[in-house]
Amino acid sequence: MKLQQKQSGTVLIMGIVMLLILSVIILAGSKTTMLQQKMSNNFKDKEYAFQAAEAAIRTGEKFLRNATVAELRNLTFDGTNGYYGYDIDRAVKEESDWSDLHALDSEHGLYQVIGTPKYIIEKIVGVQPPGGSLQAPQAKDSSYYRITAKAKGGTDGSLVVLQTIYKK
Repeated sequence: MKLQQKQSGTVLIMGIVMLLILSVIILAGSKTTMLQQKMSNNFKDKEYAFQAAEAAIRTGEKFLRNATVAELRNLTFDGTNGYYGYDIDRAVKEESDWSDLHALDSEHGLYQVIGTPKYIIEKIVGVQPPGGSLQAPQAKDSSYYRITAKAKGGTDGSLVVLQTIYKK
């Protein structure tokens, strides 16, 4: 005669509870991984936008470096062709701020960025050179220019605006 043992299903219930706990851990891990992937893509987009804006700044600096003093004097900094008079209140932080500006295109066509990086050059007047040393001669005919560039990365949400001051 065989003894029949009564089974209560405890092992089955414990197995289901363990599977449930593992499923929750896996779901939490996948959400964290997806968030890290999004953060990595956003960082990459911002980096592309930064590099593109940096290239546009270099284009403006190259123009100023290669232009003669006479050529720069003949330019009209009146808002046409990307050349402006200095305005401390000029808004350039948002994409909509650039819609009314006649910006110049960067000469660099960059891979994986939306659109062409753009820049403007502003002539800053009334800047006095700092006091010089007794041994170094003072520059007599220096002009200061502010170059402002904007670029986007791989998405519209990655706008970067950079500025620099250039002395010639």
